[in-house]
Amino acid sequence: MLNKLTKRTAALLGTALALMLSACDTTRAPSASTPTTDAVTTQARPKPTTTTGTKWVETFDRLDTSRWVVSSWGGFWQQSGLSGTFTPQNAAVNGKGQLVLTLKIEACAAGLCAQAGELQSQQRMGFGRYTYRMRAASTSSDPAVTGTAQPGNISGAFSYYQDSTTEIDVEIEGHRSSTLNAAVWKGLDTKSYAVLPTGSNLAQGFHDYTYEWRSGRITYYIDGVKVWETTQNVPQAAAHLMLNVWPTLTNAWGGEAKPGTVYMLVDSVTFEPF
Repeated sequence: MLNKLTKRTAALLGTALALMLSACDTTRAPSASTPTTDAVTTQARPKPTTTTGTKWVETFDRLDTSRWVVSSWGGFWQQSGLSGTFTPQNAAVNGKGQLVLTLKIEACAAGLCAQAGELQSQQRMGFGRYTYRMRAASTSSDPAVTGTAQPGNISGAFSYYQDSTTEIDVEIEGHRSSTLNAAVWKGLDTKSYAVLPTGSNLAQGFHDYTYEWRSGRITYYIDGVKVWETTQNVPQAAAHLMLNVWPTLTNAWGGEAKPGTVYMLVDSVTFEPF
């Protein structure tokens, strides 16, 4: 794992610089400024485990801590006017078969303070088909009730390992909730990405987000329909599964947060190895 005071610190500083530069760069696509290159902290990251080579299904009937680590650390979004943490109580099952990840934003002396939610898998997983059935963040925590998308957040489901040695992203912005941001990272400075309009409000219904990760290409699907494929910057190292919702403060990425609470719901996660 990374040395907390060297590579981790450098990554955080690099992320903060990237955010400041992206706010001034109107030519970059929204997904190019995502700070999820540093989404896993050394404080919360699980110890390495044997990579699974069998089918893996999670239906969230309970929060299985033999499978998942609930994140508890100071989030990577820290900046002037926005602070906060990933908070364990903001990742919980609802008794109806869904994981509920909560993002609560309040006014505070620093400007805005956020309590966000995140899970990461104990195991690392490699080439295969990954499907996340989820509803992007909205004002409703009830799977049967339609809520409203709010600016100022990112709903994420992705594979991640060590400084984005592997990172494969599904991300939905709060202020552009009809758009899927797909990104593939092979290290902190190497990525391919696509900004994909869907024609549906992804915060108002459950959808299946799938990526098929092979050694030479990654293919994305929404509800079984192919939407993007890349053969560039394909990572090779097995990675942890990540699920999170976290705050933003810029229209370049996620929108400007305001006090309030939103909920990202995950119905299931499936991994099928190739």
